[in-house]
Amino acid sequence: MWRDACRVMSTEWLKLRRSRATATGLVVYVAVLGVLYAVYAIASLRSFAGIRSGFYVAGAVLSTATTPLAFVAAMLVTFSIGREFSQGTIHNVWARPLTRQGWLLGKTISAASHLAVFGLLTLVLVIVAAGIQLGFSDLMEKDFLIHTGAALWGHLALTVCLTWLALSAVVVFAAVPALSIGSPGGAFAVSLIAGFICQLLDGWDPIKPFLISTYLSLPLDQFVAMSKGLPLPQAWGTLLTTCLFGLAAWIAVGWLWAWVLVRRKEVLN
Repeated sequence: MWRDACRVMSTEWLKLRRSRATATGLVVYVAVLGVLYAVYAIASLRSFAGIRSGFYVAGAVLSTATTPLAFVAAMLVTFSIGREFSQGTIHNVWARPLTRQGWLLGKTISAASHLAVFGLLTLVLVIVAAGIQLGFSDLMEKDFLIHTGAALWGHLALTVCLTWLALSAVVVFAAVPALSIGSPGGAFAVSLIAGFICQLLDGWDPIKPFLISTYLSLPLDQFVAMSKGLPLPQAWGTLLTTCLFGLAAWIAVGWLWAWVLVRRKEVLN
C-alpha cells in the first residue's frame, strides 16, 4: 500500500511541476496574501485595530489566510481526483497493479503536502515582513511583562501545526464529493457550498464543536488574543486536546467515507 502511495505522490508532484497553473496559482495567492498583510499592518501601525506587534500582525494574517488556504485544499484534492474520472484515466490507473487504498492514500497525502508548501510559504513571508516592519519582542504593558517572546513563538508554532492538521482534514473530506461526483468542477462547487454552510452555522454554539470550520479558526484566534494580551478563550491544554480529538474524528470519518466510495466505485460506474 505504501509503495503504491509513493508512486501516486511522485506522479502528482510531477504533474504539479509541469503545470502552468501552478505558477499562476502561486502568484495569485501571494498577491492575496500581500493585500491581507497590508491591511493588518496599516491597521496596527495606525492603531485602528490590534497592537503594534509583529506577533499580532503575523497571527491575524495567518488566521485570515486559513480561509483561502481551505479553498486551495479543496481545489487540490477535488481536481486531482475529479480529473481522473472526468478524463477516464482512472480506468487505466486501476487496471495497473495498484491498490485502490494506496491510490487514495497517495492522492490525499500528496494534496496535504502540496498544501504544506502553501502554508510554509505563507508563514515565511508573513514572519519576514512582520519582523522587518514591526519586530518580535516581549509583550509588555508599561513595565509589566505579559508574555515573553519565547512563549509567543512557541504558541505560534503550536497553532500553525494545529491549523495545518485542520486543513489536512479538509483535504480528506474534499475527496468525498470528488469520488461521488467524478467531476472536478462539480466537486469543488460542493466543497465551497459545504464550507459556506459551515460558516453560517458557526454562530450556533450547540453545533459549533462539530464543525470543521471551528478547528480551522480556533487555534490562531486564540493566538491573536494572546498576542494582544487579552484573556484567552480557553486554556492551551484544553485547546490542544479539543483540536486533536476533534480533528482525529473528522479525518477518520472522512477517510472511511472516501474508502467506502473507492471500493464501490467500479460497481457504481
